Amino acid sequence: MYIAGIWLEGILYGINCVLFCICLFVLLGHHGAPRKMLLFSSVVQFSLATAHVIISLLELIAAFATSASAADNYFADPGANELFVSGFFVYIVNTFAQELLLIWRLYVIWDHNFKICIMPVILWMLHCSIASIAVSGFIPATATPLTRNVHSYGLAGWGLETGVNFLASGGIAYRLWHAGRRTAILTGRHFNYKASFLIIIECGALITTCTAVMFSLYAANKPEGLVGVGAATQIATTSPLLIIARVGFSMSKRKTISTETTLTVSPSPLQE
Repeated sequence: MYIAGIWLEGILYGINCVLFCICLFVLLGHHGAPRKMLLFSSVVQFSLATAHVIISLLELIAAFATSASAADNYFADPGANELFVSGFFVYIVNTFAQELLLIWRLYVIWDHNFKICIMPVILWMLHCSIASIAVSGFIPATATPLTRNVHSYGLAGWGLETGVNFLASGGIAYRLWHAGRRTAILTGRHFNYKASFLIIIECGALITTCTAVMFSLYAANKPEGLVGVGAATQIATTSPLLIIARVGFSMSKRKTISTETTLTVSPSPLQE
């Protein structure tokens, strides 16, 4: 099961490599403060995703260093396992970065109104504290996935993560929906923000669904909840990269259509 999780993580990392290259192409072709913020966050999250893949590969090597039968015991006993603890810390730091970027998007889209971000920020700070305590619980050699502190704090951390993503994504989606309605009323045109609205909903649902599945499995005392940490690390990176890539393609498409329309409408020198 753990090996399958690492293979899945490798596939998702390959997707992230493609998305990261697309994001660099999109962001380096634009200017402004938001571009710098998005570029910085993309590099940080992709670096963390890369670090987790490397740790997962080192875990595979360590697990099969003696025999194939010893691999199950290696993954089932994470207490005092430096690679496991390091990988888990990379996972939560990447998650913190993804949530903070989402809150920043919420802040920007609401015209830099910090009041709308108060609740997500409070939940984010609680998540940072509780998730760090949960991961630290694996440092003792006697720790197991079902150790009381690890299990309870882990569930609380995933619950808070779901809350942050739900509130921030919902706030952004509502703002886009409301702006689209106002635009339609004022101009009589169709919902101009529909594409952006759907992108936010889809990417928010991606990370929220992943977290909810891990939470449910871990709450049922099933090991699959921790098996998905590697895949969740990659998905936490995929979500913001996917938003940048899709919005970048949408902007390129609009520019192409605008150029074609201008060429069609404008008279040629021969017609003059």
